[in-house]
Amino acid sequence: MALAADDVARSLRGSWRLMSQGAKALPELDLSSEGFLRSYGAAVLTLPAMVAVLAAERSIAGLPNSDGLFHSAPLVIAVIASQAAAFLCVPALLVALAPHLTRSPALSGFIIAWNWTEILSAGLLAVPAAVHAIGWSTPEIAAMQWLAFAAIVARLRYAAAKVTLGAEHGLAMTIVCASFLGQFGLARLLGLWGF
Repeated sequence: MALAADDVARSLRGSWRLMSQGAKALPELDLSSEGFLRSYGAAVLTLPAMVAVLAAERSIAGLPNSDGLFHSAPLVIAVIASQAAAFLCVPALLVALAPHLTRSPALSGFIIAWNWTEILSAGLLAVPAAVHAIGWSTPEIAAMQWLAFAAIVARLRYAAAKVTLGAEHGLAMTIVCASFLGQFGLARLLGLWGF
C-alpha cells in the first residue's frame, strides 16, 4: 500500500478535475480496494496543513510559536481530531443514515474521491491559517480569506458527492453542509476557531 508520487499526483489531479470534468475525471482515481486503503493512507499528506493550522491556532490562543508548535498537547490533539473529522464524519453519517450503501460500489468510490478531495481541502484551508500565523494578516482578514478558500472546498466536496454517488443537487448540498458542520462543529467543541 505504498504511496507512489505518480499515484498521488494522478489522484489529486483527478479529484480536482471532478469539478470541471465530472465523471470523465473518475478514471484518474484508483477505485479498487487497494485504492480505497491508499486514499486513507494518503491522509498523512495533510500533516503540513495541520502544522499551519496549529501555528494559527497557537497565535489565536495567544501562545508564542517560538515556544514550539507542539508544546500544547491539548491544542495538538484538537487540531488532529478536527482534521480526522473531515475524513470520517460524512462517510460515517452516510453509512449510519443509509446502511444499504455499504453494499454499493458507489460508496467506496465516494469515499476514495472524498479522501483525496479532503487532502486538497486541507491544503486550501491551510493557506489563510499560514498567512495569519506568520503575521501577514489580522484575524478578520484571515477569516475573509478562509471564506474564499472554503467556497472552493465546498465546490470540491459537492463535485465528489454529485459525481461518485450520482447525487441530486439537494443531497450533494446536504453532504457539503454536513461536512462543514461536522468538521467545524468539532473544532469549536474542542475550542478551536477552525481555519
